Amino acid sequence: MTSGSTHSNLGGRAETVEQRMTSRVPVASEQMSLGEIERNLKRDHAQFDTINFIYVLSQERELLGVLSVKDLFSLDPNAKAGDVCKRSPLVSVKASTHQERAAYLALKHNIKAVPVVDMSGVFLGEISSDSILSILHKEMHEDTLKRVGITHPDALHATVLTLPLFTSFRHRIPWLFLGLIGGLFAAKIIGFFEQTLSKNLVLASFIPLIVYMSDAVGTQMEAYIIRDLATEQSLPVRRYFLRHAIVVVSIALVLGILLFSSYILFTDDVYMAFVLSVSLIASICSSLCTGLLIPLVFARHSLDPADASGPIATILQDMMSILIYFGIASALL
Repeated sequence: MTSGSTHSNLGGRAETVEQRMTSRVPVASEQMSLGEIERNLKRDHAQFDTINFIYVLSQERELLGVLSVKDLFSLDPNAKAGDVCKRSPLVSVKASTHQERAAYLALKHNIKAVPVVDMSGVFLGEISSDSILSILHKEMHEDTLKRVGITHPDALHATVLTLPLFTSFRHRIPWLFLGLIGGLFAAKIIGFFEQTLSKNLVLASFIPLIVYMSDAVGTQMEAYIIRDLATEQSLPVRRYFLRHAIVVVSIALVLGILLFSSYILFTDDVYMAFVLSVSLIASICSSLCTGLLIPLVFARHSLDPADASGPIATILQDMMSILIYFGIASALL
C-alpha cells in the first residue's frame, strides 16, 4: 500500500480540484487481498491524510475501482481487491475540474470523497470530505454575495471583520470622494437658479422631497438589477429596461398626482402644485438612467457595485433631479 505527497499543485489554476486534492490516501493493487490491505492500513495509517476509501489501481496506476472501509472489514479477507471493488458507476474528476463540480458530485452520489485522475485515467489523489465541506462553505459564501452583486475578490473571501482596515478604506474612499465632488457640483447647480429660488422660496422646501423620491426609486431598481445580474447569465437589456420603464412611469404618475392633490389641499396655488408634480414625475423617470444603466456598466467592467454603484448613482441622480426640478420651475414660473 502506498501514498504520495500531500496537496499537490499540478498547474496552479485557481479554484480547481488540483489545489484541493491530496495524494496521501491508501491505494492497493487489484491482486492484493483484503486481509493484506487491512494489515497495511494498521501499519501505515499515520501516513495518510484521510482514510475514506481504498483506491484499487492497475500496474499503470489507472483507477480501476474503489473499496470503502466498510467493505474492507465486512468481506472475505482472502478476496482480491480487484474482484470486490466497486467499478461502476465510478465517480471521478479531472485535476482541472472546478472544485465546485467535485463537491456537487459528492453530494449527488452521496460519497464522502471524490477520486482525481488525469486525462488518461491515472490516479492522482482524492478530494477528501473535509475539503468538500470547505468548498461548499466557500461556494455558498460566494453565491450569497453574488446574489446581491458583490463580486470583488476581497469581498468574496473576507468580511468587514477580517478585511484589513486600510483595504476597506481604500475600496470605499475613491467613490465617496467622487460623491463629495458631485455634492459640491449639486450645490453649484442650485446657485445657478438663485433668481428663480429667490422669487419662489417655496421651491427650497421641496428640494429634499424631489431628490429623495427619485433616489429611492433609483435605489430600488439598483437592487433589482444587481440581483438579476447575479442570478441570470444574460439579461435581455431592452425588454428588461422596458418593463422597468413601465413600472417606474406608473409610480411617477401616481406619486405626482398624490403630490398635486396634497399641495392644493393646503394652498390655492394650483400652478405651483402643477410645477411640483411635473418635476417629481420627471425626476423619478430620470432615475431609470442611474438605477439601471450604472449597475449594468459596472457589471460589464467587473467593478463591485457595493463600493461604487451606490455613491456614483446617488450623486448623479441628485444632480439630475435638481437640474430637472429647477429647469421646469424656471420654465413654468
